[in-house]
Formats: sequence, structure tokens, C-alpha cells
Amino acid sequence: MATDSDSLPRPHTFSGNRHARGLIFDFDGTLVDSYPLIEAAFAHVMQTHRLDEAARDLFRKSRGLPLPEQMQLVAPHRWEDLVATYRSVDATLGHARVFRGIPTLVRKLRQAGVPLGVVSCKRRALVEAELVAAGLRGFFDVVIGFEDVTPPKPAPDPLLAAIGRLGLSRTAAVYVGDSMVDLKTGQAARVRTVLAAWGLTPELRAAFRRHRLWATRPSEMLALVLTTPNGNGHNRAA
Repeated sequence: MATDSDSLPRPHTFSGNRHARGLIFDFDGTLVDSYPLIEAAFAHVMQTHRLDEAARDLFRKSRGLPLPEQMQLVAPHRWEDLVATYRSVDATLGHARVFRGIPTLVRKLRQAGVPLGVVSCKRRALVEAELVAAGLRGFFDVVIGFEDVTPPKPAPDPLLAAIGRLGLSRTAAVYVGDSMVDLKTGQAARVRTVLAAWGLTPELRAAFRRHRLWATRPSEMLALVLTTPNGNGHNRAA
């Protein structure tokens, strides 16, 4: 696992957290409803580079991966041009909408003394900017982006780095995300992982029917984190 320790923001100090429960979030589709903006940016990429519907399908199926990896799947021989086009338009689309219930959830968790982190495949500066715009940045002690830890998700390294920086054990951490990449990350890290189903369409939910630990509303995470015993068992939260 490679990290740039000097560039990562330092978390608040948590004394005695080895036995505390902590919660780590994915960003896109979990904290914020960013997929409408992501779809709009990719539509511009399709128009600019004259891509067909098969390209859109590949892009959607690779949901949750870092943008460069997605574009390599879409167009292996010109993926860098696609990334540049995507980022140029993405910067003009504004901020994503925070999911209803997320501000209340993170505020209550903070009041309860729960360590909180974010692990994303998006570049950290973008995640930080979105959190600041939403008024949420102050609730999170650790924010890890694409460039901070390698290899990125679905490798376990970024999640394990966040857990370590929060002073948690793996059995005391709960990870929540909305994509198959997130579930694979949690499985690889051997960390209890909750599917954030609140932003998923019925069609997308069907793809996760084998995963047993779900939350259909952010508020369900409060009881799960504060009352569920430690462990990696999968019990339905919704």
C-alpha cells in the first residue's frame, strides 16, 4: 500500500478508539446524488468523441471505479482524451445534491462521538470541495481520494488506510457504499459493509440481491452503527 502521508489531512485525535465503532462512507451515490451530473458529463464525452450506446453501457457497468479506469474500458486507445473531456465539462456542472437524511445522520453520529471518514475513487480535491459546499466537511475526520492510496478501490488499501487513520480495528469499522466496487472493497478488507440503497433504482437494487446488509434510508445507519455488535456477519438493516 502506497500513501502520501504528507498530503493527507490529519484527523482529529481519538483516544482509545481501538474498541470504538466508526463509519466510513463512499462518496458518489452514497453521500451525494452525483450520478445525474456524471451522466451529463459522460453524455458530453459521447458527443465530443462520437461514442455509441455500447460505450455508455460500459461506462455505467464500471460505476464506482476511478474515472481513468472507466475510460480505459470505454476506449482503450484514447482514454486519456476522454478523461480530459470529461473533467473539463464536469467542472462546469455545479455541485451534487446531498441525499436527504445524510446531514442529520452525520450530525447525530458526530454528537455520539463516532469517528467518520470518506473513501472515494474521485480525486480528493473534488471530494473536499463538494463536502465544503454541502456544509459537511467538518463532520469527517479523514477524507481519502483517488491519488492518496494505491491501488484504489476495489483493492482494500484505501479503506484500510482510513480505518487505521481513524484509530479503529477492522471489526469496529462499518463501510457504506452504493456500488459493486464498494462491496468488493469491503469484502477484500474484511470489513462489515452496508449497501447504501437509498439512491439506487429498483433495477440497480436487483443486482445486489445477494448482499444481505442493506440500508434503504440514511437514518437506518444510526441504529446499525450505535447498537449492532461488532462482527462481519450480514444481517439485513432494512
